[in-house]
Amino acid sequence: MPEHRNIDAKSRVDATPLPANAMSALHVQIVASNPPPDLDADILKSLHTAAMSADRDSCGEALEHALASGISREDIADSYIPELARQMGDLWCSDELGFAGVTIGVSRLQSMLRDLGPDWSGDNSADPTAPAVMLIVAQEIYHTLGAMVLAGQLRRKGLSVRLTLGVRPEEIAARIQRTGFDAVFISSSRGERLESLRRIVDVVKNATDQHLPIVIGGSILKVETVEDVKALTGADHATAQPDQAIALCNLKVATTNHPPTMRRT
Repeated sequence: MPEHRNIDAKSRVDATPLPANAMSALHVQIVASNPPPDLDADILKSLHTAAMSADRDSCGEALEHALASGISREDIADSYIPELARQMGDLWCSDELGFAGVTIGVSRLQSMLRDLGPDWSGDNSADPTAPAVMLIVAQEIYHTLGAMVLAGQLRRKGLSVRLTLGVRPEEIAARIQRTGFDAVFISSSRGERLESLRRIVDVVKNATDQHLPIVIGGSILKVETVEDVKALTGADHATAQPDQAIALCNLKVATTNHPPTMRRT
């Protein structure tokens, strides 16, 4: 699964607590400021400027420019937008970008994701017989941007994905009981406690008599071993790769043939 990283609070003053909803604005760990060599620096700059602009229309214009330059929707969603989030995190932790600016910027990035492929935001592109996956982000974690990127990737691979963000354990159980899911993926960030993840795993297991494979992924695997995550949470699998998660759960998928259309605003 793609990395879902939280800002390392230690890059700021340790004694100063972060706002409770800071992670809803940004979930990425600080990485090098220089963009990856396979990304177009000018396109990155254009998208970043649009995300931080007071003019909402500038986001659509920047996306159109990127597409006209030959960048695919998939690359924008899977590579450029996560990189933009990492850059905003770098600026925030170096006090070059305020919390309000980060909140607005990441909100715009989420809007870009929805505009890039409306089908990726729901199950319209999934075959009615496609395997169904519940993708869970725990309460009070709020790394929604990474989960949105992952959901889009899984949908493009042919899965039907129910994105479950910050809901109560009883609601997770109710949704599992109402819907015939084939697997549960839990998106977990660096810093989340394994005990908390185990509680989610227990809820999933107790919600149904059927064996429902459970996969934990995300940047927690940067600080915990696969073996420890599985042993201490009770999950069946742990991986940061979507294709491997699909294979481990034995989900049979067929990628859709029709390309998504960009939403016009």
